[in-house]
Amino acid sequence: MDLTKIIAITGKSGLFELLTQTKGGFIVKDLVAQKKLSINANSQVSLLQNISIYTLESEVSLISVLVSISKKHNFKEIEFDKNDINTLRSLMKDAQSDYAEDRVYNSDLKKLFTWYNILVKNEIITEENVKAYEVNLARAEEKLNDSEEEKSEKSNISQEADTNKMSINDKEEEDNINKKTTKKATAKKKAE
Repeated sequence: MDLTKIIAITGKSGLFELLTQTKGGFIVKDLVAQKKLSINANSQVSLLQNISIYTLESEVSLISVLVSISKKHNFKEIEFDKNDINTLRSLMKDAQSDYAEDRVYNSDLKKLFTWYNILVKNEIITEENVKAYEVNLARAEEKLNDSEEEKSEKSNISQEADTNKMSINDKEEEDNINKKTTKKATAKKKAE
């Protein structure tokens, strides 16, 4: 199963797998109840891959945090008490040490670890899937870097061409000034 097809729906607990799109919405599979259901296109849906968690410096993707948790816990479910906030914060600190404690609420942590357990139970987070995700992420970053290098090279070539044009234009201008100066000097000598 693919993490990129997992969604959260506002007003509904748990996670859902996006199966298909219909004229008026989507068909999803509830990962807790294991039932298919139809949701309206007006429903507020968030792809798991588009959700972020605040860190001290910026944000980190929820999937990255889930991957980190899975590695720390050997891809197994975590037993926790939803009301034991200190344990939840400790688990989070262990997975993402720089998370912004003041901006990540207790309810967020409860949801995060509940979602993690749902994903493990449904074999969406497995060692193989995490490895595949990391390989795909590395490839995407490599393509992005290659693309940026290519743009940079094109920019440098363009700048060199502009510099060469300027050099040619400067030389032409210098030649024109020299010709004018020579003509004036010649005209002056003839006048004398």
